[in-house]
Amino acid sequence: MKDKEFYLPYFIGVLMITAIIASWFVSVSEIALQPANFTQAATSAAVTVSASVTATISCAVSTTTTDFGTLTSASISTASPNASTSMSCANSSAGCTLSVKNNGGGGNSGLWNSVSSYLIPSPASGYPATSTLAAGTEGYGIQGATTTAGSGATLGAATRYLQTGNVVGGLLIAGTTLASSSATTSAREMIVTHKAAISTGTSGGSYTDTITYSCTAN
Repeated sequence: MKDKEFYLPYFIGVLMITAIIASWFVSVSEIALQPANFTQAATSAAVTVSASVTATISCAVSTTTTDFGTLTSASISTASPNASTSMSCANSSAGCTLSVKNNGGGGNSGLWNSVSSYLIPSPASGYPATSTLAAGTEGYGIQGATTTAGSGATLGAATRYLQTGNVVGGLLIAGTTLASSSATTSAREMIVTHKAAISTGTSGGSYTDTITYSCTAN
């Protein structure tokens, strides 16, 4: 009896220990079999790409001089030769503008006699936008007309200078639009005709004016 009493608690104790150890192994096994959980933050980077395109614009005139010869009060004179301006306008999607301005004299536009400080006004006395020249009445101005030369967008002459006959547009010292395009052009051409008239009271002498043409992107 004593042996049984002695061994029974021992046997129970062994079972308990075995159970505890077995339980520990299961727990370790379960932990070992768990998938690893690592979270990595997403990252990104941006690269900005930039570039620039410069519009290329050019103007070329066919002549640097034109001459009325001797003006008389009996007629309206046309200078010879006419001046043509060729405009090219690349990489300007809005097109380009051909502008014109003159030196005049005494602070106003016109043909200027520097010796007597006398001005034949452009286009007429009072400096309106346009005027119909008449023999015996002072006046001076230009007419503009486009041609079919060149390619690309066509030029449209400004209303002020889109005149025929003896109607002329007045020049401005500050400058104004002669013609323009709404898109790129290549060697589009504008012909300018110069006309003048004098009266019997116009001061004698030599008269000059310098007209400047320029092209800019719209």
